[in-house]
Amino acid sequence: LLIVAGTSLVVSPANSLVYNVPQTSHRVIINNEQVGKELGIDYGPNAERDFFAQGNCDDVFLDLICELGWLQDLNEVVHNLPEDSAHLISEKRK
Repeated sequence: LLIVAGTSLVVSPANSLVYNVPQTSHRVIINNEQVGKELGIDYGPNAERDFFAQGNCDDVFLDLICELGWLQDLNEVVHNLPEDSAHLISEKRK
């Protein structure tokens, strides 16, 4: 599993990760807009290995944390997070 978050995928060599993972690897793109089509990322309705989670990275990851049941774990370390992130988490708990 390759998670690509909040990037334009235009800077090399970092952008080569998306096509250097095995063909059997799933790729999750978390971003406000679709990126990396020229690198082989498939945003079509029949994409088998690529998944696009559109939105702000903090919001998408927090939704994932909630879906996985990890919010309580995050609450235990919220005091170590930047103020904006801590605020986002407190809003989610309401």
